[in-house]
Amino acid sequence: MTTNYKDKYEEYHSKFWKIYHEKKELSKENRRLMLRLDIYEKRILCGEVKRISHHSDYGILTNLEYGDIFFHSSQCKFNISNILLGKKVKFNLTITKKLEAINVELILGDISNVFDILESGIYKSGSLQIDELSDTSSDNISDTSSDNISDDNTSEANSTSNLLNNGLNDNILPEDNYEEDLKIIHNARKIWYMNCRLDYNNQGHVNSWSNSIDNGFVGTWQKDKVNQKLCEKLVIGDIITWYIVGKGYSAILRVKEECGLMNKDDLKIHYPDKNEEEIKCHLEWEKRENCRIIKIPVEFLAYTKIDKSIKRMEGWSKEDWTSGFRGSNSMLPKHPRWKEQVLKMYKEMK
Repeated sequence: MTTNYKDKYEEYHSKFWKIYHEKKELSKENRRLMLRLDIYEKRILCGEVKRISHHSDYGILTNLEYGDIFFHSSQCKFNISNILLGKKVKFNLTITKKLEAINVELILGDISNVFDILESGIYKSGSLQIDELSDTSSDNISDTSSDNISDDNTSEANSTSNLLNNGLNDNILPEDNYEEDLKIIHNARKIWYMNCRLDYNNQGHVNSWSNSIDNGFVGTWQKDKVNQKLCEKLVIGDIITWYIVGKGYSAILRVKEECGLMNKDDLKIHYPDKNEEEIKCHLEWEKRENCRIIKIPVEFLAYTKIDKSIKRMEGWSKEDWTSGFRGSNSMLPKHPRWKEQVLKMYKEMK
């Protein structure tokens, strides 16, 4: 009787994860199709200006459906200025090397705002167009005013943005922190090299990598003479370049919390193909062999699909390119171009 229950558990456990990942892929595909349809039909979307670049040549706006979207000054019917932060805009979408807003126009809600904008001088000559923002706005406009966005909707927007950027176009900008991330990497206390083994032909390994991205942590072994002092070495804010053996660099990570040993719940995410009994056996094996898996909470500053990992970028000689260290120990490469290489890889992954 016990055996039957165990078999049933394993059967439904396997079915659950299969359906979970199938649904995840279908959701991604649905978002991609929705975006392509919006681009093809030139649908007018609404959003809010979130960030302006230091030189006021581009910015980031946020939209309920697609999250953070890049826009360039050449696609605006006004001159970009910091006075626009928080202002509502309408736009169309396109894909260049990234998801991009085009035909960007301001939406002005009341006459006092209109005068403020006019006096600021941000409108380009002959391009002033003022639209009333009200409940009777055209049905063709997707109103995503931040005043009406709940925490749940914001979460959904971020989720949508991640889904789109995961599979639609490898060069879509997934976050609005491009310049800030470059500064973070450049000014980091230390930039580590770490590697792991993932079999691209093993669906469990692929799912594990996807789970790491979704849940914001990576794992590495701690055993005799390997990573014994890793939790002391890694400091919050440090950068880790993550290398998949045989594939290449797959992510640029920023340590966001202190490291610790993986518990049962962490292992379920790390080993999505293992059932409850197998996780229990794994923990017993760890204890018996004095081996543990360290959980490193990280922010994925940039990442790529396993089969798109960077082996060596064009224009870099074998002597200047740092890669292929053996073992999973954290290392600090000494090559003078190491930081430059990491910055270049970040840009490539974005």
